[in-house]
Amino acid sequence: MNLRTGHPVTNDKKALLLGGNGQKPGSTISRWRWRPGMKPRFALTIGVLFSVVGLLFVVIGLISLIAGIQDSNSAPIQVPGIVTGYTTNYLDSLPQVIIRVEKANSTTTISPAVTQVTARSLHIGDHVIVDYSQRLHFPYALESGGQRYLLPGTSSSGNPFGSVALVLLGLVIFPYPAFLAFWGWRDLHAQSGNTMTARIVDLHSSKQARTPQPGITSRVFRTSYSVTLEPIDASFFRDIVTFSIKEDMYLSLRERAVVQITYSPNLHYVYALKLVDVGSK
Repeated sequence: MNLRTGHPVTNDKKALLLGGNGQKPGSTISRWRWRPGMKPRFALTIGVLFSVVGLLFVVIGLISLIAGIQDSNSAPIQVPGIVTGYTTNYLDSLPQVIIRVEKANSTTTISPAVTQVTARSLHIGDHVIVDYSQRLHFPYALESGGQRYLLPGTSSSGNPFGSVALVLLGLVIFPYPAFLAFWGWRDLHAQSGNTMTARIVDLHSSKQARTPQPGITSRVFRTSYSVTLEPIDASFFRDIVTFSIKEDMYLSLRERAVVQITYSPNLHYVYALKLVDVGSK
């Protein structure tokens, strides 16, 4: 076959029996893509923002974990206070003791949750000592009348499991946005996009796979369009590849047609997509 420009296009692949949509019989098309088809500048912005959030989670988690380990081996900061009342936490039904503490030449009120045994042992007007961690500065125990009462859900080491969870969450969030930022930066500094001639294997619209729902969901979930291509000139790809496209591009295409696509090399954002006339000899 020849393009309208007169240059021959060869296909080095072995001939395969294709179905009506251009696929091998029994094969399925995967529409999952690591390259999201975003505009490079938008991908760079989103990638940087979420990468910073992921790094922030990791840093906060590590700092709280290290500070908690140090606090577990350090003496507490002891602050005197007076019990002034009780209340109840409606979330876990634990009693909360209201304590007026004198800290740094100022008087503040705290309401830590306590066990039922602690609530029965402390009375309004009792003098107590509140134990604070050295570095994380949160209360984890009360002392009164020679007795020490640990506050439920706390310890001198803080919340190590929460700190580890925060680190893991940051490590999960960080990698992909970092790749997005890197791909966006490279595409912005690329001299030109990649150009490929390919045959359309499949056209897909999310509207086909979703039943329209009235109300706000119809405005939140926008219809997305994609095209799956089988390269004819295998300069960059040898297998089928899927691109996100705009609605006007989608409406102008048909399956089995030959197209020329220009796209960013890293994010696969489609700059241009046009049909190519193919004539038989």
